[in-house]
Order: sequence, then C-alpha cells, then structure tokens
Amino acid sequence: MFEFVYPNWFWALLLIPLFLVYELLVRRHHRIYFSHSRLNLLRKAAGHNSLLKYLPLLLRSLTWIMLIIALARPRLAFKEQEVTGQGIDIIISLDISPSMKAIDFQPVNRLEAAKAVAARFIENRRNDRIGLIVFSDNAYTQCPLTLDYNILMNLLTQIDFNENSRATAIGMGLATSVARLKESEAKSKVIILITDGKNNTGEIDPLTASELAATFGIKVYPIGVGSKDEADFPVQTPYGIRYQKIRSEIDMEMLDQIARITGTEKASRAQNTKQLEAILEYIDSLEKAELKIKNYFRYQDLFQRYLLWGLFFLVLELVIRLYLRFEQP
Repeated sequence: MFEFVYPNWFWALLLIPLFLVYELLVRRHHRIYFSHSRLNLLRKAAGHNSLLKYLPLLLRSLTWIMLIIALARPRLAFKEQEVTGQGIDIIISLDISPSMKAIDFQPVNRLEAAKAVAARFIENRRNDRIGLIVFSDNAYTQCPLTLDYNILMNLLTQIDFNENSRATAIGMGLATSVARLKESEAKSKVIILITDGKNNTGEIDPLTASELAATFGIKVYPIGVGSKDEADFPVQTPYGIRYQKIRSEIDMEMLDQIARITGTEKASRAQNTKQLEAILEYIDSLEKAELKIKNYFRYQDLFQRYLLWGLFFLVLELVIRLYLRFEQP
C-alpha cells in the first residue's frame, strides 16, 4: 500500500502555477536584452530554438514538485498479521467400502459426493490441522494431520473404493482416527465420521472406539449418507455395467450412540448432496478456533528517490541555462 505521511505538503503545489505566471508574464517583461551581430549564428551552433528557452522553467517546476513529494514522505506500507491462539485438529474419517458406489447423490455416487463436500469444508478452514482416514474392512491413514491444505486436497482426490472389501469396519475407522488425535495438544479435537453402512467386521467395535475417543476428549460427528429409498447400484456383468436397486442399511441407532458417548448429542443423516453440505456447514459453524489476529505494518520510505530526482532536474536546469547564456537579464 502506497501512502504519504505528511500529505498536507501537497498544498504547496499551488505555488508552482504562481511561479510560472510570475516568470512568464512578469519577470520576462522586465528583462534587458542585448543584441549581437552573430547571435543567430551562435544560437544555431548551440542548437537553440524557441522551445528550449522554456525548458529551465519546466525543470525548475519539476525540481519543486520532487521536493514537495519528498517532504510529504511517501512510503510503502506492508500489512502483516500475527495470529495467536490454537487451531482445531480435525480427522475426516471416510467410508470407502463398495456400497458407497450407490448413485443416490445425483449425478455422482456417495463417495464422490462426500469427497466434494469435504473439499469445500477444508477450503473454509484456517489454521486447523486436518487429516484423512479411510476405512472399509480395515482402516488406514490417507493423510496425517497437516496444515498443508494443498497436499491434503491432492490426497483427498486420490481416495477411491476398496474393490476387494466386502464389509465395513466403522469401529476400526473410528479407532484409527482416535490414534491420530490422542497425542494432540489442540484445544478441540474432532472426528467427522462419514459412512453408509453398519459395522460388520473389525477388531474394535464402534462403541468401544467411541469410549476411547471420549477418554481423550475427542468429539465425533457421525454422518450417515444414503437415501431411505432404493438407489441405483452399478454391477459389472458380461454385457457391461448394469444397475440394480439397493436399499441403504445405515445403523443410525449405533451412530447416535457414538454421538452421545463423545458429546455431540445426535448423529446426522444426509440423503442428498445438499443435506450433506448443510451438515458439514453446521459442524463448521460449531467448531471454530478462538484466534486473535493482530495487524501491523512494515514501512519502506521512498522520499530519498524523489530527492535524487529533484537534484537531477536541478543539475539539468543549470546545464540548459549554460546553453542559453547568450540571453541574460
């Protein structure tokens, strides 16, 4: 940001037109001229013309302008922010079992809709560490907690179905998420659990994992995704992809228990993309870090360069007047 410390100096610019009027209309008429038999020849030798005699006035005006700008003290102001406070650590735990292929989140399947909404959720966060856990019949870390949202978004786009899975281990997904958060020193620790099924495999059941989360002060927001009606599910056949109708078997009662144990009261259900967006926006509004932002400025003074320009115009004026020395007052 460019600014002037003492802008009132610009009122002095009004003196420059008065100076020009005085030089051109008053002082010029009071000058004494002398003739010389070789004056025209000397002027030609010096390259003198009718416009050149006005150049010293122009240079004198520019000198004053540069001096006034320097006195106004121009400078560049660089705005910086000092952020104090602690962000929130968030794990997005995402179901990648084949049932997430169901196409009831038109025009995409459940997984792609969840990834798109999660991406928008991430874009709205600031100063929060976010990680990704994916699970089907087992669970693993797609991205550890990070502030590098570019890497996070890139890894989010790479998430795909586990084609070899035939079961859903919600408890393992939740337990793996807890393992990533238990050592966190953040003021608030959050897991957003997105699934479309019910727990039917895994070494740790969801309620045990929930108790573990509560022990470490971790809140879990469970979200069941899938329509209550039948949805199209793609099936590979010898004749290509065919679609058959399936009905979601989301264990909302179990998800509600997870929410109650970890202090978030109740699980949410999303039957379309709009509802899923609304749920994530609600969670986003609840989980805000208390950050204090202090603005301050660094300044770079520029008056020196205007002083140098003023000196340059002054020297140039003196040089031009030497060329015009044949015409003296």
